[in-house]
Amino acid sequence: MRNGLMGLVCVFAMMACGAERTDFLHLSHVHRGGGKLERPDNTLETFLWCWGNGSALECDCRCTADGVGIMFHDNDLNRTPRGIPDTWKKRKISEMKWEEIRDIDVGSYLSPEYASQRIPTIEAVMAAMKGRPTYLLFVDEKGAGPDRIAAEAKKFNVQDQVYYTGPSYGNSVRWTEVVPNGKTLLWVGAWPKNHSPEEMKRTEAHFEKIFNEVRAGGWKGVTAVSLHTYYNTQYDDPFVPSTAYLKKLIDECHAHGVKVCSIPFEGGETEEVYHKLWELGCDAFSTDYPSVMFKVIRDLKAKAGK
Repeated sequence: MRNGLMGLVCVFAMMACGAERTDFLHLSHVHRGGGKLERPDNTLETFLWCWGNGSALECDCRCTADGVGIMFHDNDLNRTPRGIPDTWKKRKISEMKWEEIRDIDVGSYLSPEYASQRIPTIEAVMAAMKGRPTYLLFVDEKGAGPDRIAAEAKKFNVQDQVYYTGPSYGNSVRWTEVVPNGKTLLWVGAWPKNHSPEEMKRTEAHFEKIFNEVRAGGWKGVTAVSLHTYYNTQYDDPFVPSTAYLKKLIDECHAHGVKVCSIPFEGGETEEVYHKLWELGCDAFSTDYPSVMFKVIRDLKAKAGK
């Protein structure tokens, strides 16, 4: 009887632990809002779709020549816009005025059903977040500037919903100076070419370089990190960086109260990789395959009784 009670206690303890972990899955976010091909990049309609699926999103902030802050990934108009003159395709966003680009179709590159989607302003996105505390925004700043982004967030009182995102530790620290107690997500990635021992070594050396900056700074200004991973089951160790190295970093981050996300740039189309990252201790995910990630999150929450 005693052994049976102890077994039940262990089961309930494990369930409680699982439930507690899932409380941070809301930090999971979709790369560029729409992922690789599922929805158009950086449009308000795409952002609403993410939020409606209970996910956060990563967006990209630039600034036009006349000072309008916008959500747009690339520095020119070559990839996603349609229906523009050929001479415009190499024009830089920073050299164009808002009136020139505000009506450009940035959705039909994926499907005609998205032809009405346009480039949103930072202001429009922040306004959509106001009064909806579950709408989280991971902002990859590409020229709009932390002061400008912070000003827009404060205007709509959504600064607690914004995570300043990117590969620069210095910029993360700067954000917390502009926004006291502001939140950040530090990207750590090295873009390995393959799973060779040489690329594994180079990748982990780059990770160490970034983390050494963070360690030297006493972990100041880092709320969360996003580890860029590559997953391929054809190899003895499917992960780059290695499984052991990822586990070590995740444990170190947790020891400093820092949450860990990971975006699998290889293998992200499979549910398996997210479950493996979860087993390693990741608190949340990022993805180029939104619907896959949404399902994994639902399954993890259901398993935890949420």
